[in-house]
Amino acid sequence: MVIHDFYSTCRVLPLKRAAEEKAQAVRAAASAGFKSMLKEKGDITVSSRWSRVKDNLRNDPRYKNVRHEDREALFNEYISGLKAVEEEAEREAKAKRDEQEKLRERERELRKRKEREEQETERVRLKVRRKEAVATFQALLVETIKDPQASWTGSRPKLEKDPQRRAANPDLDPSDMEKLFREHVKMLNERCAHEFRTLLAEVLTAEAASQETEDGKTVLNSWSTAKRILKVDPRYDKTPRKEREVLWRRYSEEMLRKQKSAVDQKEDRKTDTKTRSSADAGRNPYGSRGTHDRR
Repeated sequence: MVIHDFYSTCRVLPLKRAAEEKAQAVRAAASAGFKSMLKEKGDITVSSRWSRVKDNLRNDPRYKNVRHEDREALFNEYISGLKAVEEEAEREAKAKRDEQEKLRERERELRKRKEREEQETERVRLKVRRKEAVATFQALLVETIKDPQASWTGSRPKLEKDPQRRAANPDLDPSDMEKLFREHVKMLNERCAHEFRTLLAEVLTAEAASQETEDGKTVLNSWSTAKRILKVDPRYDKTPRKEREVLWRRYSEEMLRKQKSAVDQKEDRKTDTKTRSSADAGRNPYGSRGTHDRR
């Protein structure tokens, strides 16, 4: 009896296992068919609810092939799969957007860098052009304007006749050219003043200042007297007329101040010598003779 039961069991178990496997395969096929049905509907999305869609599925055989208790679970699995696909698509889209944004940012940085480089190149180019324009206009001034009394209004037509058009350079504004002109004229005046002061030092020496005219005038106290000596030198005519007497007066005042200081120092030395002599005599009332007599 026991042996019979054993053999019965050996025959039943494989059959039972095969039946279970067949049932699982049937359920798996039914589940796959159910999900295919959901997919074919096309209007089922991640926001769909089982309670709202199930009535539209009842007539499909694939709906009926699934047990009642499994239908909603399979629907939820399908929705979860949609969500996973959607989330993955969103991650990929976000990664793509991020990569595109990085690419755009790099392109913006490259454009900005290029713009900065172009601006710097342009700035340097304009600076070089302006420097060259200033140098050429200054050369024109040296060639053309030699009178320290020249005016900008009177000199401008002469400068504009330059065949090289150095006074019509677009890199120099009229205000720039006028400023350069005034600096040039100022330099001419300073040069003339320096040369005139040199002339005064050469001609109006202490020896010349010691010579007086019949009415007591000298080259240091009389401009007309000094002028007669100075005017024979070309440096006299180069100096603006209104500057000549002013420069002479400053020079003569300085010379007279030095002469007075020298006289005062000489008088002080004489006074010191007399004071020391008187002091020595007071300390020795007999002098050298009294000392000899006492010996």
